[in-house]
Amino acid sequence: MLLCATVFCASARAEDAGPPKGAAPPRPEAAAAAPVPGEIVVFGDLEVARKRQAVINDLRQLGYRDGKRKDGYTLFRPESPWKPSVRVYDDGFVVLRRSPPRFMHPGDPNKPLNYLWCLPPFTPMCLRIGGVVVSKRKLTPQKERVASALEPGLRGWRDAISARAMSERVGQELPDQLDALWLEGVHFDPRLPKVADPAERRRLILELWSNRTCTPEGQQVRDVIAAFILLEVQQSPFPAAEAELVAAEAKGSCGARIVLPRLPGADGDPP
Repeated sequence: MLLCATVFCASARAEDAGPPKGAAPPRPEAAAAAPVPGEIVVFGDLEVARKRQAVINDLRQLGYRDGKRKDGYTLFRPESPWKPSVRVYDDGFVVLRRSPPRFMHPGDPNKPLNYLWCLPPFTPMCLRIGGVVVSKRKLTPQKERVASALEPGLRGWRDAISARAMSERVGQELPDQLDALWLEGVHFDPRLPKVADPAERRRLILELWSNRTCTPEGQQVRDVIAAFILLEVQQSPFPAAEAELVAAEAKGSCGARIVLPRLPGADGDPP
């Protein structure tokens, strides 16, 4: 068995608004850069399907017939029995295996009457056992050739799957989690009890912002969290104070800033 590719799932991952009443003037960098979240490229099901079809087209060019749908994967058999069979799994990886014996009539496969050649005593003429008797020494290079030919298409397919998962995380799951924590006190970890204290809710949100990775994906998540802080937390009766924002920025390892209008006070309570 040769595992060609695996899905590498990316790790976890909104508009300008004026300052709340009583807010102090924004820091200079806040006036220079509007707190608009970064651009998010959405890869939906259509993009994933397009990339998957490219892999299937590559298989056809390699001499594989149309696939048969199985439980969680599509099976492709080669025209040449000494080539490996290919399983294309729905989650973006491919497995190559020795092809089993096949029953095929001789001649043009589009002429069903050719199956008459398979009636006794001519049945052995239609039994193809090349995949069984081919040596490992001959099969292994065939697997390597197929794997090498499929790799570019597989890479594009799994990138699209990862991008779709990231888009779902940033566009759906993360905003829902932030809403649930800030409005209802539902902890990010569902195993933990609800959070009643608004200050603790702020701390968890800012900690999530600080702990994101220094990658484009991490920046997307930071943008969504910063927009939530601006539009929800800072507009509430319990906005974050300057000291909290500064502490969150210092805790991060990417040098990122939360570009928001800042409020006076040390504890985040309204003045």
